Amino acid sequence: MLRRTALPAALVLALAAPAAGQSRPSASSGITDAAAGQKIFEAQCAWCHGTDGVGGTGPNLQGKLRHATDLKSIIEIISGGISGTEMPSFRLPLTDRSIRQTAVYVRSLSRAVTRPVAGDARRGAALYDSSGCGSCHVVDGTGGTVGPELTRIGATRGAPYLHDALVKPAASHPPGYLVVRAIGLDGAEVRGVRVNEDVFWILIRDAGGTVHSLEKSKLAKVERQLDSSLMPSYESRFSPAQLDDVVAYLAGLRGDR
Repeated sequence: MLRRTALPAALVLALAAPAAGQSRPSASSGITDAAAGQKIFEAQCAWCHGTDGVGGTGPNLQGKLRHATDLKSIIEIISGGISGTEMPSFRLPLTDRSIRQTAVYVRSLSRAVTRPVAGDARRGAALYDSSGCGSCHVVDGTGGTVGPELTRIGATRGAPYLHDALVKPAASHPPGYLVVRAIGLDGAEVRGVRVNEDVFWILIRDAGGTVHSLEKSKLAKVERQLDSSLMPSYESRFSPAQLDDVVAYLAGLRGDR
């Protein structure tokens, strides 16, 4: 007859602990940290980073992460945000445990194979040039200043956002590019992007790149057009295949050169 021997408590704990790299089961529900983190991500993060982290107004999280290299750095970013970007701190709405679970899920996304973007980037670059996009946008130090710089747009915006920006620019224009329309007492009108504004003056850059310095006391009206953009829609200008090509080109702009 076999005789049972009690195991030391330390050994019991070692056998019960997950192996390195494995997700730890949640004590309350038995689900893994990655699964719990996915639920939190879908509720709190997918608004910007897209479903499954494929990108939106926030960057694509599938593949190599620019600001994070391990679980600890991902936790730090979720907790404290990223200075100078639109990534906020989630320290207030989330608990330490929830932040860790979310980080585990994000790390699993970074290990996923990056989904290829439909379209041909070389054809997209040719369309970008032939359509005059460079008259408003800068890429690698060349171009206009009416629209936002695009040198690293592929590292900060996902393909779905880039597609929407082409077909619905008024719905997806970035912060800092508020369109205003100023009408002088003499009826003269200036419409463009607000560069700066104080109590007495407003500076407006028009579609041609000229900056107008206007004294408010000499204006009859200043309209702030929150739902407008100086950029035209390319929904009817490009075919669906051409839109895919331009998105592929933009998604590849990561400031690598």
